[in-house]
Amino acid sequence: MIKIKDVLYLLLITIFVTFFISISYSQNVTSQNTTSQNTTSQNTTSQNTTSQNTTSQNTTNSTMLNSSKKNDSSVTVINAVGDIDCSNRLDDQVKSDNPDLFIALGDLCYKRNLNNFTTTYSDLIKENKLACLVGNHDSEEDGNLKILNQTLELCGDHWYRKIANDTTLLMGLNTNGDNKSQTKWGQSLVTNETLMKGTKNVILLLHKPSHTPESHHPATNSTIVMLSGIESKISKGVEVYEISAHNHIMAESSNGRWFISGAGGRSHYDAVTSPEWSYVNTKDYGYLQIRINNTDGSVIDTNFYGLNGTLLH
Repeated sequence: MIKIKDVLYLLLITIFVTFFISISYSQNVTSQNTTSQNTTSQNTTSQNTTSQNTTSQNTTNSTMLNSSKKNDSSVTVINAVGDIDCSNRLDDQVKSDNPDLFIALGDLCYKRNLNNFTTTYSDLIKENKLACLVGNHDSEEDGNLKILNQTLELCGDHWYRKIANDTTLLMGLNTNGDNKSQTKWGQSLVTNETLMKGTKNVILLLHKPSHTPESHHPATNSTIVMLSGIESKISKGVEVYEISAHNHIMAESSNGRWFISGAGGRSHYDAVTSPEWSYVNTKDYGYLQIRINNTDGSVIDTNFYGLNGTLLH
């Protein structure tokens, strides 16, 4: 016969065993949950970090792409500058810009011959991406017969070129040449219906300016007469621009049609702004860049850049 004492003893042992098993199980479940939560937290953190990095990388890539402002297949880009020093790394910046055309506006490195200029810009010459003009230091006025002949061979006396899907006519003129014959030649171009079909802009390029702020070199009467003679024959509705050098400054007229880009490296000249000339820079060296829409021929922008590519205006 089972004694009551023995029954109570077994019951007490059962209670203690059940109690300890319950505690142990509870601790294991808690530990597992904690581990699961930590794992979940770590995974969430890892996912968030990855997302942030991806966002950061995408932003960086976007910025890098947007930083390439000067080259776009939908536009034609022209860099233009005169009074050039061949030792100031202007050529490196031009190569970096990779314009469709670089126009040297005369006074091509101020040497007794053109060898320094042709060596410095040999790549652009080979790629047919360079056009140039005769300046007073590339002629017998302030140069010599040898450099004149070399410049005429490289640049031509005067020339024209259609760009930006034939929406824009460039006309290069020699302000140390025969202005009367060039006036007639220019008039024959702008009155040629076949050539001018679809033309939205005429850009006249010359070394000596027809319009300039008050500076070292005033506009000469012969140049004024030549350009006014050509412009008088251009049809209404065609935008006309004049780009020249000779004065060692950068300047843009208030009407946005006349530009002086003569800060290619030679010592600066004095000049000041006026109601007619809203931008005049006599401190920096740099070049003019023009961007033209290839579809409709609109001039998107005209900016001056420094020798290191910094936007100046």
